[in-house]
Amino acid sequence: MKTIATKSLPEGYILARTLDLRQTKNLILVNIIGVILLIASWIAFAGLANALHPGSMNFSFSSANLGGALLLLLTIVIVMIVMLVVHEGFHGLCFWIFTKTRPLFAFKGYYAYAAAPDWYLPKGKYLITGLAPLVGITAICVALMAVLPAWWMSPLVWMLVLNTSGACGDLWMVYGLLRSPSDVLARDKGDVLEFYAR
Repeated sequence: MKTIATKSLPEGYILARTLDLRQTKNLILVNIIGVILLIASWIAFAGLANALHPGSMNFSFSSANLGGALLLLLTIVIVMIVMLVVHEGFHGLCFWIFTKTRPLFAFKGYYAYAAAPDWYLPKGKYLITGLAPLVGITAICVALMAVLPAWWMSPLVWMLVLNTSGACGDLWMVYGLLRSPSDVLARDKGDVLEFYAR
């Protein structure tokens, strides 16, 4: 069983499966998963914030509170930009650690990605790479929620919600990987993931 990343496909390995985000049906499926994750994570993380800091996630909008609504919108936009950079940075860091080469970063308009298109990663290493942003950002933000004052709850909750829902493509690819043999190799081209098996 292959345990290190390689640029050369081992003898006897062939392309076994492809997960392609450029295909409309796959993109629709991933977006449906994203909406479900968005709703579930909002309920969970806003509830956690209110449990730690009662009333910190209570919002009310009116014409008299237009400034508050604009501030919330600005917060969401800033958090989204930061989340994209940090999320893809986690993937990129893992690719760099496992391949010792600089990963490829790209933004496609409606999604961003980090990739290592010239490398074949073993199952375990690709699982770490795929789940790193979801696990890492969640752990950091939840820890910060416990120690920071109440006014930090809104940006932290939005970071958690956007990161969790934004991980829908990662989770879809990880699900495909978990259904693959233990000696599978994953080649991540960003919007296409190829699985190679014996």
